[in-house]
Amino acid sequence: MSTITNCLLMVLLAGALAFAGCGKSGSDNGTAQHLAATIDVAKFQQAFPSPTPEQQSTLTKVMTGVRYRQYPDALTALEKLASDPSLTEPQKKAVSDMIEGVKQASAKTPPAPAQ
Repeated sequence: MSTITNCLLMVLLAGALAFAGCGKSGSDNGTAQHLAATIDVAKFQQAFPSPTPEQQSTLTKVMTGVRYRQYPDALTALEKLASDPSLTEPQKKAVSDMIEGVKQASAKTPPAPAQ
């Protein structure tokens, strides 16, 4: 009986150790910090101090896409924003920089799980 108990305890211990290793690793934080450096949200938002209502709607879509790693949605909104003829040169540069940052983040990040 003692041998069976020992085997059962070994199996349970192995299972517990396997589940303990399934948590998130510290590299996720490093990836998030790297993406934050790629996508400068604050600089992007500063380029639009008083957006029009249409621009504000598009900016919200961009920020939501970036926040939830829905990069195709963010890129679509950025392309719409880039085609706005009323943008100033600094705004055009901010949109261009943001497009590049989102493309880089998209290439380096697996898609977010569906919500």
